[in-house]
Amino acid sequence: MNDEAIKFLKSCIDIYSPSGKEEKYSKFLAKFLEEHNFKVNFDNIGNLIAEKGEGKPVILFSSHMDTIPGELPIIEKDGKIYGRGAVDCKSSLAAMVYALSQFDFSKDISGKVIFSGIVREEDSLVGIKEFVKAKIQPDFAIFGEPTKINQICIGYKGRLCIGFRVLSKMGHVASSWEYVNAIEICLEIWNIIKLACWDLTEKHKSTYNKKTKYFDKIIPNLTVIKGGNLTNCVPSECIIQVDIRFPPYIESSQIHNELRTRILEFQNLYETQNQVKIKIQESLSSLVEGFEIKKNESIIGALRWAIYNTLNEKPILIKKTGTTFINNIGITFGIPSITYGPGDPKLEHTDLEFIEIEEYLNCIEIYKKFLTKFYQIYERKQEKLKS
Repeated sequence: MNDEAIKFLKSCIDIYSPSGKEEKYSKFLAKFLEEHNFKVNFDNIGNLIAEKGEGKPVILFSSHMDTIPGELPIIEKDGKIYGRGAVDCKSSLAAMVYALSQFDFSKDISGKVIFSGIVREEDSLVGIKEFVKAKIQPDFAIFGEPTKINQICIGYKGRLCIGFRVLSKMGHVASSWEYVNAIEICLEIWNIIKLACWDLTEKHKSTYNKKTKYFDKIIPNLTVIKGGNLTNCVPSECIIQVDIRFPPYIESSQIHNELRTRILEFQNLYETQNQVKIKIQESLSSLVEGFEIKKNESIIGALRWAIYNTLNEKPILIKKTGTTFINNIGITFGIPSITYGPGDPKLEHTDLEFIEIEEYLNCIEIYKKFLTKFYQIYERKQEKLKS
């Protein structure tokens, strides 16, 4: 089994699949799944959706098929496999698919498994946006991404990516007091955003956990600023982009409304004091709510059991300060959802991506044991409800 599983992983990594060019890889996966009696379909955008089993519960296994651009040679050395996507995230996807292919659904469970291979995670996110429209209703979900083999991710921050464009009149710097400097206005807006995020965090400090302070804080990041093109002119236009990551205890609308209120107050005060008019345009490019699962959910209990009984070490529950598919899946379907997969996340998007073969093989066993244990827990709960 090990040789076949390793060969399968190498084949996955060998197929170059940057965002928008996943077709060859998805057809390879579809053929493999069909050979193992999965019913396979593709949606309008190219997402792979495979199903096996019948009835309840329905568990969704999902991962993305694309990688960042840039081919890398596949090298096997010192118990590791190097290559583009080795960590992000073809080892997670391969472990999922291979584990599902080896699982005896008729013998071990009464329920259904859905596997989805999602396109374009690394660029536009159109794949996951299309997938959550699918006419399926899973009861639980696991998303395959590198968390390290002994760690389960139970929470992700939300994302509010907001832009501002300030327009004024250009003038000579020799009489700069007669004009509005668009760059300076944008910097004022940035300071307003920072203070608003700080105040909102303080307002919810009863929820604040010092052990996970970066997860629980609302953190704005000034990521883009463009303005001015002549050294002797007061700039008449400036654009900023701000990426705000926020915890699940607050909704994006609360942050957005607070920013709008404060920026409008600033604009009115500035125009009144300086007897000028400034134009501030706002745009939203990304909006995803934060997501966190309760620690007592059966999906966590089953996976913790599987990890311990494979590695003989206690699994660790973590929360990540990023934003991923689990936010979309968990919120849209309203189901308990977690992220788990082999590999070190610090190697993502690097030219030194590698996966330890032993970790990949262990992950296959963990996924298989998880399925068996989860369905046992689920059936016991159903029996208790009937009695």
